Amino acid sequence: MAWLGFVTLLTIYWCFFVAATTGRIGWCLLTGWLLPILALTISFRKGMQVNGLMVLICFVLLVVRLVQINVKNGTDYEKNVLSLLNYDGQTIPYKRGDITDRNKTVLATSEKIYNLVLDPYVITHSNIDKASEYAKEVLEEYFSISKDDVDTILTQQPDSRYVVLKRKMTYDEKKPYDDFLASEDENDAQKIKAVSSGIWFEESYQRIYPFSTLACDLIGFTASDNSGLWGIESYYNDTLSGTNGRKYGYLTDNVDLQTVTEEPHNGKTVVSTIDINIQRIAEKYISQFMTETGAKNVAAIVMNPNNGEVLAMASAPIFDLNNPRDLTVAGYTEDQLADMKDEEMSDVLYTLWRNFCVNDSYEPGSTVKTMTVSYALDQALVDPNEQFYCDGGQTYENDGTFVSCNSVHGELDLTGGITHSCNDVMMQLSDRIGITSFTKMQKLFGLGQLTGIDLPGEASCAGTIYTADNMGPVEMWTSSFGQGYNATMVQVVSAFCSIVNGGYYYKPHVVSEIASDNGNTVQVFDKTLMRTTVSKTTSEWMKNALYETVENGTGKAAQVAGYKIGGKTGTAEKLPRGGKERLVSFIGAAPIDDPQLVVYVVVDEANAEDQGQSSFASTIASNIFSEALPYLQIFPTEEVTETETTNENTSDGSYDDQANEGADNSDNGTSDDDE
Repeated sequence: MAWLGFVTLLTIYWCFFVAATTGRIGWCLLTGWLLPILALTISFRKGMQVNGLMVLICFVLLVVRLVQINVKNGTDYEKNVLSLLNYDGQTIPYKRGDITDRNKTVLATSEKIYNLVLDPYVITHSNIDKASEYAKEVLEEYFSISKDDVDTILTQQPDSRYVVLKRKMTYDEKKPYDDFLASEDENDAQKIKAVSSGIWFEESYQRIYPFSTLACDLIGFTASDNSGLWGIESYYNDTLSGTNGRKYGYLTDNVDLQTVTEEPHNGKTVVSTIDINIQRIAEKYISQFMTETGAKNVAAIVMNPNNGEVLAMASAPIFDLNNPRDLTVAGYTEDQLADMKDEEMSDVLYTLWRNFCVNDSYEPGSTVKTMTVSYALDQALVDPNEQFYCDGGQTYENDGTFVSCNSVHGELDLTGGITHSCNDVMMQLSDRIGITSFTKMQKLFGLGQLTGIDLPGEASCAGTIYTADNMGPVEMWTSSFGQGYNATMVQVVSAFCSIVNGGYYYKPHVVSEIASDNGNTVQVFDKTLMRTTVSKTTSEWMKNALYETVENGTGKAAQVAGYKIGGKTGTAEKLPRGGKERLVSFIGAAPIDDPQLVVYVVVDEANAEDQGQSSFASTIASNIFSEALPYLQIFPTEEVTETETTNENTSDGSYDDQANEGADNSDNGTSDDDE
């Protein structure tokens, strides 16, 4: 029976350990377990006397130790067990980090709000007379909650510990109650004591966007769980997020315990590259166009070509970041919304929240002619002064497919090919480049590839780009002037910046630095050079050609009095071919001899009989340049004539060579005017 003595010894050890660590509960366990076992042990024969003696010795030693522990730490152990029995805790929410523009103007922030909470149990079980009446009086006086409503809660839920009476209260709304609790008026002392533990506030944060619709596609918004959706809010969600804290309360009958607080760790601040004033300028002129003409989509990117920083990114239609599901802001009427099914509304919201500049793609049109010409020059495949002959298009002899130009231009030099946006010249250049090198050229300029911009959902368009295996001569021709494949605005603008800045392809980005919640910079995002695309010589030649395009060619509507603007127009015929749907664009730089600003504007399916007027986009770009340049302290360098002053930004789209630019009309050998 030696095993019985061993088990008895282990049991005694366990009982005393529980007693020593849990206080009163342990003594109950000791009495319930130990005494019967001791009685059983004493009843055994002489063979168990040794075991009994061992138990007795251990018992005496442990009793002595227990007394020591109880005298020294008994209160603490009692507090531990009581805290487990009467535990209460509150989550202390973290503050999500701010999003600012480059000058630290706040674009998104989190405002503390308060939920008014009633603890019926504390009120109804209070040892203070009239505690319930005090609670009803206070709630009616400071929060306009009727006494009857409070009485109903106290009567029907007397043991409840948590009833939210009001949500999303501001600090100003709760302050009078805080002042009441802090009152030293003896007449209020009893009332304060009665309600202070039973009426309290639960803190949380509400995301606020001070400028409502400004940069909505770029910033994004947050879901109900404080996680970011779309834009910077989504891409930098981990940076903006923090860690909740915790406040632990220990409610005891007789022991006074202090609360323990684990402070929250707030999210970091994201400083964007966006300049709020340039963003406003871009949005103003997009809005103006939407009001006067309208279109399916209108978008603009303003970028510093020397470092890849996005200064503005805007599109229409817009939405309210503070209420992103409100479609009336986007122009929908109440009747339209009433007739809209849930699935249809979801599709509309998804389209509205997408960033056209990054998430959507399209056939870019003639803006990519800058890439075709630059590559041919860089590869020494063409002389800048070489003459070309445009007879209205090219015919593929194998099957008779005819790909047209917008006009019969006759003899043109290379500059004239750009200035008049001649498709025929581009096709002749592509023949010299060859299919294998042409696909390499597209990769060099980032077509069909992710730029790596720090925004979610960037489209690569890789599936639309021909490879050396599936590109034929006709596909190469149409690709040379921007038809037959898709690109994104951020792809095109990044490539164009490299062409005008000396050949340096910088990674586009919308965030410049990360700061702690107290304002200290913790990370800086410098410009990132990805590769070189063209030589400086080619870049200089192209800038001159772009200047001629705005001065004397298809881009006249982009002129700004006093400034040297260089740029390229684009008109893409949308699928299905032969229809009237067009996407027009303009991309330009200023001052063109030393570019500091690049503006890219896309107008998709303008509400006009002739959608192919590139002046739609050129005029918007001109207006953006005209305000953004002086704001950046880039001042005019050219003499302004009286005529220029009078005619500035008054283009009616009647310039030569502006319609239907770069359209692919190769189907069945038919042709149409395209620029």
